[in-house]
Amino acid sequence: MIISLPLQVYISPKKKFILNLNNYRNAHFRVLAKAKKIYTENLLYKLKNAPKFTTVSLRYRYYHGSRGKIDISNPCSIIDKFACDALVKSGVLPEDNYNNVVRVVYEWGGVDKENPRCELSIIAIE
Repeated sequence: MIISLPLQVYISPKKKFILNLNNYRNAHFRVLAKAKKIYTENLLYKLKNAPKFTTVSLRYRYYHGSRGKIDISNPCSIIDKFACDALVKSGVLPEDNYNNVVRVVYEWGGVDKENPRCELSIIAIE
């Protein structure tokens, strides 16, 4: 199962929260709570018909919006945190601990100026 994840959310009509570790570390807790709530709501909509898993491997493939160099663990770490919490809230995963998520991989997908994103692949482990 592959889900396209946004790299940012609008927390007000004119203000966006870009998901990366620097913003997460420096943001006020109310801004973080609002960003996570909006991100989760958007992801819950995408997960409404998703199958249920017990044990998974998660692969995040990051597509950057420009040719500038980027440390992909910077945005992927926060996207992973928000996405895992949404997977649990939606019931796709029972928990997001090491018993249920046995592997997390961040991959470079390339540059996509038209559609920067992070694609989450959920791979069932037997």
